[in-house]
Amino acid sequence: MPTQEKIELVERYADKFKGAKSIFLADFKGINVEQDTRLRRVFREKNVQYFVLKNTLAKRSLHNAGIEELDDLLKGVTSFAMSDDDPVAPIKVIKDFVKEHKLSTLSVKGCVFEGNYFGPDQAEALANLPTREALIGQFVGMLQSPMTNFLGVLQATGRKLAGVLEAVKNQKTD
Repeated sequence: MPTQEKIELVERYADKFKGAKSIFLADFKGINVEQDTRLRRVFREKNVQYFVLKNTLAKRSLHNAGIEELDDLLKGVTSFAMSDDDPVAPIKVIKDFVKEHKLSTLSVKGCVFEGNYFGPDQAEALANLPTREALIGQFVGMLQSPMTNFLGVLQATGRKLAGVLEAVKNQKTD
């Protein structure tokens, strides 16, 4: 029989899951306390929520949030990394941390990324996405490029016309 404390815990995490842009599940067995403390610090700096929740409570919370695709991943030791702001921040932190500390024990099980379920391989590929700011910069650059090229063509045409007029003037005066 569920206790009132567990019911409140499930409701609280269901609300967190509902508001998250991304939820990454990771298997963190084999990480020592020092590494875990450093990982949690990096998550806090990047505004990512990181926690461990019992699989049964996690399953109930996810179901209450309308997420059922992750049921198969809730086996063994599972940690959750979520972001309400930048959806790729959790996987970037995990990937950088694994690379920096040469860990083979920390692995991503899968994720829900902006409402879509992805397996471990696709979740890892999300780490290679540029940040939101970089994508906006690239998009603005792409929008600017045709306009810049068009202005260059107009200027070149004007210069050519001026050159032709100058040549005609020189011919008439000679």
